[in-house]
Amino acid sequence: MDRREFLKLAGFTLLVGELFDLKTAGAKQAFRPVLIFDQSKCMGCKACMAACQLEHGLEDSPEVLLFRIGEREVGRFPKAKITFHQQDICRECLDHPCVLSCPFGAISVRKGGVVTIDEEKCTGCEKCLSACPFGAISLRKDGKAVKCNFCFDRVVKRGDVPRCVAVCPSGALVFGNILNPKGALAELLKARLELSRLLLKHQQAELLNKTAPSNPYLYPETKKPEGERIVNTVCLACNARCGLRVTVKGNRLVQVDGNPYHPYNRGGKEIPYETPLKESFEFSATTCAKPQMDNDYLYNPYRITQPLKRIGKRGEGKFKPISWEQLIREVSEGGYLFKEIGDDRYYPGIKDVLSDEPVDPGAPELGPKRNQLVWFTGRSQGGRSHFIKRWVFNAIGSKNYIGHTDICGIGFRMGNYALSDGKQVEFKADYWNCKYMLVFGSNIYSAQQPGVNTSGAIIARRIASGELKLVLVDPRAPKAIAHAHDWLPVRPTKDGALAMGLIRVMLEKGWYDKDFLSIPNKSVAEKKGRNVYTNATHLVVVDEGRFLRVKDLSGLNGNPEDEVVVDPETKRLVPASSAKEGLLEWEGEINGLKVKTAFLLMKESVMEHSLSFYAKESGIPEEKIKKIAKEFWEHAPYAVAFAYHGGGNYVGGTYASYALSMLNVLVGNINRKGGYLCRGKGAAKWRTGLYDLKNFPGMKKPKGVKISREKARYEDTTEFKKKGYPSKLPWFPFTKGGLSVSAISGIDRKYPYPIKVLIAYFSDFIYSMPGGRRFIETVKDHTKVPLFISIDTTINETNVYADYIVPDVIYLEGHYGFLTPHAPGCQFTAVRTPVLEPLVGKTKDGRPFCLETFLIDVARHLKLPGYGEKAIPGKDGKLYPLVRAEDYYLRGIANLAFNAKVKDAPPEEVAFVEENYPVAKHKNILSQGEWKKVCTVLVRGGVFRPTDSVFDERGNFSFGIPKVFIWNEKLGTSRNSLTGEKLWGTLRYYPSTDYFGKLIEEIDKEYPFTVITYKSALHTQSRTICYNQALVYEPDFQLKMNPLDAERLGLKDGDRVRVYSRSNPEGVITTLKLTELVRPGTVAYSHHFGHWQHGASPVYVENAKKVFLGGDKVTDGNYTKVDPRRGLGVTMNLLTRLDEGLYNLPLVEPIAGIPDFSSTRVRIEKVK
Repeated sequence: MDRREFLKLAGFTLLVGELFDLKTAGAKQAFRPVLIFDQSKCMGCKACMAACQLEHGLEDSPEVLLFRIGEREVGRFPKAKITFHQQDICRECLDHPCVLSCPFGAISVRKGGVVTIDEEKCTGCEKCLSACPFGAISLRKDGKAVKCNFCFDRVVKRGDVPRCVAVCPSGALVFGNILNPKGALAELLKARLELSRLLLKHQQAELLNKTAPSNPYLYPETKKPEGERIVNTVCLACNARCGLRVTVKGNRLVQVDGNPYHPYNRGGKEIPYETPLKESFEFSATTCAKPQMDNDYLYNPYRITQPLKRIGKRGEGKFKPISWEQLIREVSEGGYLFKEIGDDRYYPGIKDVLSDEPVDPGAPELGPKRNQLVWFTGRSQGGRSHFIKRWVFNAIGSKNYIGHTDICGIGFRMGNYALSDGKQVEFKADYWNCKYMLVFGSNIYSAQQPGVNTSGAIIARRIASGELKLVLVDPRAPKAIAHAHDWLPVRPTKDGALAMGLIRVMLEKGWYDKDFLSIPNKSVAEKKGRNVYTNATHLVVVDEGRFLRVKDLSGLNGNPEDEVVVDPETKRLVPASSAKEGLLEWEGEINGLKVKTAFLLMKESVMEHSLSFYAKESGIPEEKIKKIAKEFWEHAPYAVAFAYHGGGNYVGGTYASYALSMLNVLVGNINRKGGYLCRGKGAAKWRTGLYDLKNFPGMKKPKGVKISREKARYEDTTEFKKKGYPSKLPWFPFTKGGLSVSAISGIDRKYPYPIKVLIAYFSDFIYSMPGGRRFIETVKDHTKVPLFISIDTTINETNVYADYIVPDVIYLEGHYGFLTPHAPGCQFTAVRTPVLEPLVGKTKDGRPFCLETFLIDVARHLKLPGYGEKAIPGKDGKLYPLVRAEDYYLRGIANLAFNAKVKDAPPEEVAFVEENYPVAKHKNILSQGEWKKVCTVLVRGGVFRPTDSVFDERGNFSFGIPKVFIWNEKLGTSRNSLTGEKLWGTLRYYPSTDYFGKLIEEIDKEYPFTVITYKSALHTQSRTICYNQALVYEPDFQLKMNPLDAERLGLKDGDRVRVYSRSNPEGVITTLKLTELVRPGTVAYSHHFGHWQHGASPVYVENAKKVFLGGDKVTDGNYTKVDPRRGLGVTMNLLTRLDEGLYNLPLVEPIAGIPDFSSTRVRIEKVK
């Protein structure tokens, strides 16, 4: 092999191409390409594979892979690892057996020594497949042979790099000229001298035999191909908020890159915002695999394009298309809407909730009848979420906008909520600067916020360079185990036990930052160079759960509401705000009140249990806990502990996540560069400025209590005054909110009031909620859900029960957004606008059928305030129209541009927007001056501030929290509304129980396994079953079990097994996969499968061919055809533990409303 040498070094694969001349800018350059795979950085995200298939038009042939990253499992539990390797790539053999084998001359050797296939000549005879010794040639569905061609045309005509390299987030794939290495190649060769020596030796040997290239000069073409458009936008393949630079041709995505202006696409090394657009194309920016597969999402053949109305019983799956006008009229007015199918009941319209009369005259605190409209939202980001809330809160006047934070990850957020007293809920490690990461329940190479493209990539790079140690806490080892320093296979739901064990060791050893913890107020913090302090020294009235205040003490001067500390020198009580320091540990009795410092209460709570107890509960040996605690302290203040969904998604998650967040307080890393950081901020405001998008004439102010009872005290209700404890369902005064499970539970029990209208947007809650199947009976019951409207792109497991389904656009066609950063740090407002024209139907005046058009038209039909020709107040005193989506969103972008003080776009950038961006056809909504500034924002995909600007000169995070709460008074003064028991205001070990305190592991001890779920880098939630490539890349439809458990049960790899739970005695059947990567006693299953709608079963729709985007492809008369791929696998949510003691509702933590994803215990038997 002398054309493309396939060299191997430990952890690397190198493919070296032939020497040739490349001509750029009139000068020739000797070019010898090399493609390097660096195993130490690979995350197994498979972005390279997806980008390769998109480049070569293989999306419809997902099984045809020209480039593959494989995975191997090595070692035994608990020392097991994953390794990633490159496979199935063409080696460009010296003797070219494929060329010689082709009888039709379809395979030839091109300039640079690359073998290519002429598909016009290829007959699909398959002789080349047999001749290739590496299995690197495949057949497409059309019978044509294909193989990797090194993206040769891109390299020599565009001066580009192979697509696999262009999108690789972590730098595991590196491409360049070994005769003149630059950029990533130069950095790699400098860091790994053994690579340099190998390539130098190889290069010299080659040059002795070939002193000059034999190929003619090659001329890179920099002109954009004819018919292509390029748009910078924001991805919504998941919620990570990465930027995209999308190339479209003929209404299809032909290339998907990251946005180089966006920090998430360049690992925090974004290009300067002032960089002219034309220069930005010189910089690479990466993505994960998901957006590379979004043609499947865009052209999902089961997408609905017309409004649908039910023509059978709820759940029968029978619909018919109706006109937009009929849809708006019927859902607005209500009436005997289903009389044509023999249903004589009256269906309320939205107009029926437009009353300020109390929903319950006997309990006026519950609010008006307007609250009988309930809005469920799935994925809803800034922009669309504000548009919805404008309608729900301020036009309808309902309190019931219900988010989905609970099923998305409220558990890990609740610890931060307690720690910051609700100021921030999302904290993560400073990925760029920390040195030790202890990660609970986060699949960081597959699913996190920021996403794999950002956080995963940074972590992989820094581990490879020796800058970071990673410790994973998870019952199942995620892909990051490939590079992890250690794995702690904790028992499911026992993260809190492990965190408490670590804290106990640190407290006993004195491994905590006493100086930081002793800071009593903001002014002292500033003098010590910090911008945050704690209430560790503040005195708590133990029996009442509140702080001792100046007003409790006669003779103590100061603000009556000021908290009190003990001065360490005088031992006297002083107001916390004027103290120079406070004692960390003190207790006593003052005016008959028993008081202790917050720190002492926390310490005593931790010490309630021995280290051996925490070790037994967590499943992690004592010595291992001691080792990790020591390492954590040794790396302080650059050691960080944080969690994602798995670190608190169960009953007890509030206290568990509070404990693991407290680890950061002990090492003093809060708000600190390299420490525990909350999310950053937007670049500027977008709802005020030139136009007021927050307020409008006649707007309503919602009142009362949400159907979910979130952020409301049971003790303030008429019900409590009449009957006391227990309440019918739990109330949640101490919660982040977004309690969708508790909301649908309230709807089910008509508590605290019955509803009339349920609208579910982008929400498949029956599939996505743990125990969601329980609510099938709820949505079928017309007395509980009188009118059910869904706004979505497909018929799913939930809206198959809806009365009306409103079609919607996907993010490539709409979903205008103003996206601000996740934790940690950063400051930006990324802007999403459409990439192409919507594929759904349109109204008579040309607006697409979608969420915004629906809300606007219902509002105008019912004459609600805030819509119509005079709806949006301008800074000039005029009222502007809101009759289409762009009236709102374009003015929002204008506000952002104005408030961010961006410069006018130069003429060439204005022209670029007007030639490439679909939104440009609405430019006349704005003035010419406003449009020029908007173009500056659009061509850059938002407004981005430099990543390193978020720290001050002392290393403090500028947007950090002002105070840390060791004791949280609101938590400590709240009560469990079911039992009346007072909650505890600091750390506490709280195992998983039912509503009334019975341990799940005791109740269900005859079920020996705990089942958990996890996510893939190739999917997001319920909607990506349409990703056909993902189903090929990771056909992950097996239940994972440790071989020790299998041996005990007499089971083997590949066995068909039935999995039962107490709440689902019929169980589900699946295939068993044995792996050392899951702890004994635990079984794991990927979350994304087991659909029974989305095309997995037939539905009846009149004139179906015109309703579904795929037409004949997915319809047969009035029925949809079944695609078996849509029903692959099972979902563990069907097994989820329900609470027999509380109406058989899903198990939810009574403190914060956390739905339980991880406590369900199962029994497993072989199918005979």
